[in-house]
Amino acid sequence: MNARQHYYFFISVFIVSSLLLVAHSFVPDSWRKIIFQFPAIDTIGHLTSFFILTWVSHSVIKLSLPLCLMLLTFYAALTEVSQSLLGYRQGELGDFLADVLGICLFVLVKWLYFSFFKKDLTKNTTK
Repeated sequence: MNARQHYYFFISVFIVSSLLLVAHSFVPDSWRKIIFQFPAIDTIGHLTSFFILTWVSHSVIKLSLPLCLMLLTFYAALTEVSQSLLGYRQGELGDFLADVLGICLFVLVKWLYFSFFKKDLTKNTTK
């Protein structure tokens, strides 16, 4: 990804996040109760946040992918262990696995991008 693509992706994430925060206020209470009582909403949040955190660490901060994997997996474990030590929070293995899945999902998306789209770009330029 070049700098322009990073910029557009960051702006898109910011706009979608802002719209979701604002839309939360306008959603009827009956819908809000259904959405936030959905048991997997926490897991989806963990997966999404660690996907974005991995993208920022690797693409924006320019850490190597193996270093990102190690650091963010350690960070995910550390947050869950620290939550288990607090009296009012629970550290859950499911949250940790969702965090690791978000990290792995970024790696998979990046691999698929380079496997399929970069090959097409090089083939088109050589013709």
